[in-house]
Amino acid sequence: MTERFGLLDPEKIMAILLWATFFCVLFILQKFAWKPILAALKQREDYIRKSLEDADKIKAQLAEIEVAKQKIFDEAKEKANTIIEQSRKVGNELASQIEQQAKKNAEEIVTSAHQEIEGERERVRNALKKESVQTAVALAEKILKENLDTEKNRNLINQAMKDV
Repeated sequence: MTERFGLLDPEKIMAILLWATFFCVLFILQKFAWKPILAALKQREDYIRKSLEDADKIKAQLAEIEVAKQKIFDEAKEKANTIIEQSRKVGNELASQIEQQAKKNAEEIVTSAHQEIEGERERVRNALKKESVQTAVALAEKILKENLDTEKNRNLINQAMKDV
């Protein structure tokens, strides 16, 4: 068998058709499919890149917020310690003032009590003097009434002294 067809050999025709179909599909894909696919991939790439940038920004913002939060926490702790220290000072001062006032009041009460005791003592002395004078007058009256001898006078005086 001789080659009769030459160029139109089915294998060659099949190869040519295969290549023609490949280039047609390539052209159609490039014209209608590759551009939208590449555009979608580019859009997805941009979206992912933007998302990563946003995530980095958010991470930086969170770090800043954490620093600010720690700063605020430290300031609040410092203010709380200052308030506690001031409260302790005020409390100690008030306790000292109350103690001094109590001492002053106690001293006033003691002084007043001493004055009352002294006044009462003076009143008792005056009453005792008055009673002594009355007793002495009563004795003198008895002595004069009886006008007895000295022995009786001594007995009467001794008896009056015992009564007093």
